[in-house]
Amino acid sequence: MSDATVGGPSTAQPDGDWRRGFILQLLIAGISVTAIQAGRPMVTYRSLELGATPLEIGLVVSAFSILPVLTAVAIGRWIDRIGEAWFLVAAMAMIASGSLVTAFAGTLLLLAVGNAITGFGQITSLVAGQTMIANRGPRDRREDRYGWYSTVASLGQLLGPAIAAILVGGAIASAAEIGGILPEGADNPVAPVFLFGALAGAVCVVLALMLPRRRPPRPAHVEGDAPSMGLRAATSQVLRRPGMVSAMLVSVTVISSVDVLIAYLPVYGQAAGLSVETVAILLSVRAGASLISRIFMTRLIDVLGRTRLLTISMVMAGVSVAALPFITSVPVLFLLMVLIGLGLGLGQPMTIAWVANRSPRNERALALGVRLTGNRAALLIVPTIMGAIAGASGITAIWLVLAAFLGFGANVARRAPLDDPPSRPSDPTSPVQPVAQPEPSRPGSRTGMPGEVELPA
Repeated sequence: MSDATVGGPSTAQPDGDWRRGFILQLLIAGISVTAIQAGRPMVTYRSLELGATPLEIGLVVSAFSILPVLTAVAIGRWIDRIGEAWFLVAAMAMIASGSLVTAFAGTLLLLAVGNAITGFGQITSLVAGQTMIANRGPRDRREDRYGWYSTVASLGQLLGPAIAAILVGGAIASAAEIGGILPEGADNPVAPVFLFGALAGAVCVVLALMLPRRRPPRPAHVEGDAPSMGLRAATSQVLRRPGMVSAMLVSVTVISSVDVLIAYLPVYGQAAGLSVETVAILLSVRAGASLISRIFMTRLIDVLGRTRLLTISMVMAGVSVAALPFITSVPVLFLLMVLIGLGLGLGQPMTIAWVANRSPRNERALALGVRLTGNRAALLIVPTIMGAIAGASGITAIWLVLAAFLGFGANVARRAPLDDPPSRPSDPTSPVQPVAQPEPSRPGSRTGMPGEVELPA
């Protein structure tokens, strides 16, 4: 079969073409993830300054995922038809404009609007970027490309909170020196972080305009293929692939846990008397530990297998999260962040591989969009639920519920057939069911599974 029908090699391209585009992609991913990771915790702090309750914080944080829930699958379908480059340009423009709105938001509503625009830009960049990684360049180096992509994104997740701490500290110092006057149009010390995000997004727009642009090849029409179906039927076919639902449930559990951690660690830190800078560094430590786990993921898979590795990592993260409300020592909190980061760093790369490698090329972006829709639906619902729990029972309850959620994910991972070869789904309505075969791991690749830079991960 050709790559148009299975998850095989990409269309051949000159080395200079895909290499130049890939380097640009790394720059775009690194800069944009750094900017978003810097801004996400500051949304919580800005909400607190505007007098938000825990429930209102959950609603503002959830705004990041409202548009992605409604549009990710459709975005994937359009990317399959049009190509990825222009969607990356649009995504970076949205990240820049959303950050700018957030920087000058004086109400919770406007803060939520800016957060929603940024979230829409991020989901578009994820679908387009992940699809471009899979579709461009030689097949036998795909794992290497995903490894570098994941590593650069993890570095952005590591640097983002640290940059936020520096910018916030500088803004507070400057305000003190000039008698409490903050940047014009922004009556809060976290505004410089969002302005940094706007500038970073603008730089990424320029870089994205330099990406090689080409339309995807037109596959031969095959009855029953997702491109010939309606959106609902195509989504159903994606979900019928063996193990796809399990992979998506694990992905939802991990991404929701990271998002809750980012959203509510500042609330916990304020109650525990921790400074903004300390909380930002704790989040950077978590991201750094996730980076380390991804670097050693191939060796861990070789030793434990994918299913066992996912299960163990989620159990470790769940136990560490459960310990958070009972710890007051800052050094021990740093240790817990390391364990949580190591545990949560593997779920997204391993589940994105399952989706990408077993999806036909001409519906790969659609499949990634389906997966990201599930993630964003969770990011829309879970923070709101956690906010309601915090409002009723206190911040301690959030960590205990989150630990139970990770336990559920570990059980799903334990039963997931991630180590099994794919099989053809039975579908009596379709005479042909092209199913992508798993792509062989290359010895010495940076990751055995493609990585995901889904914020936050």
